[in-house]
Formats: sequence, C-alpha cells, structure tokens
Amino acid sequence: MAPRRTFVALSLPDAIRAALGELATRHLSASTPGLRWGDTAQAHLTLAFLGDLEDDAVAGVRICARRIARDTEPFAADLRAAGAFPSAARARVLWLGWGVGAAPVSALQARLVAALGAAGFALERRRFQPHVTLARSRGSIDLRAAVAALEGWRSEPWTVTAIDVMTSRLTPAGARHTRLERCWLGRRR
Repeated sequence: MAPRRTFVALSLPDAIRAALGELATRHLSASTPGLRWGDTAQAHLTLAFLGDLEDDAVAGVRICARRIARDTEPFAADLRAAGAFPSAARARVLWLGWGVGAAPVSALQARLVAALGAAGFALERRRFQPHVTLARSRGSIDLRAAVAALEGWRSEPWTVTAIDVMTSRLTPAGARHTRLERCWLGRRR
C-alpha cells in the first residue's frame, strides 16, 4: 500500500464541533474576508504529525499511542479565546486555544513525542501550542479584530477520553481525515 500521511490527535466531541461551526458561520465568516474556514466536522488537536508512513511504521505509531494512552488518565478540557500564527497582525492561521486541560494535554503530547522519538520516528521540533485551527489564509492578513472578538469565547467543558491515530488525504477541498485507531485513556478495568 502507498504511504499514508499520519498523525496522532485528540478528536473533539460532536457538540464542540457544532459550536465551532456556529462560531465560524454566525460570528466570524463575514467579518474576516481572506480566510478559508476549516471543516469543523474534522476539527481536532494534533499531538504529533509524522508525515507519509508505510504500513509497518503506522503499526509502530499505533503501538506507541496505545501505550501512552493507557498510562494517561482522562482529563477535563475546554476551548477558549483565540490566537493566530505567526501573529495576529500577520496571520496565516486563526485558532482557539485550550483552557482547562492545557497542562494535561501538554504533558500527554510530551510523553507521546518522547515515545515516538525513542521508537525512531522523526518529528517536527516546534514548540507545542495546544490549539484547534479554525481557519487559514494563503497570505498574511491582519486578524487582530477577530482575535479580540473571540477574547471572551469559551466552549462547554468535556472530558478527553482517547487519542486517535489518524491518516489524512489532501484534496482540492482540503484535507480529509480518517481515524485508524482510537486509543482509550487510562487502564480499562
């Protein structure tokens, strides 16, 4: 089989995805021209991006993800406030950050990256910023007003119970993600 574009992520509950969709369509789309809004049905938090992998390597990712998930207890989370990469004044990406759960998700990501690195996988070396991407721009645009408008926004809380090993296929309409395996957090009794 051909290599698969592979990553490990935290999926969002349907209610949170619906809230993101409403946020994009009702509150921001008309006021932020130049942005290409993501498909909120596929919204997630990427923990580790591994690029194109052969099936045997994907099997290794799944083993690492299962082990890290098993050793991590479920934790509370919510999304709140916005930010932009690289900055709000010259943005290419508009995102929502993690509030409750930022510390546990950062610790989970660090353990996962360490396990994948020890297993021989090459990973991006960027500082981890827990976020969910809302929209992208082809060029730099000023999103200071959009970031300010979202300052007080907060999602309903939920409990993170799993990490997912995912594959992604790039299409003209954007990336299409498929879950390969759901790895439940904590030791099942």
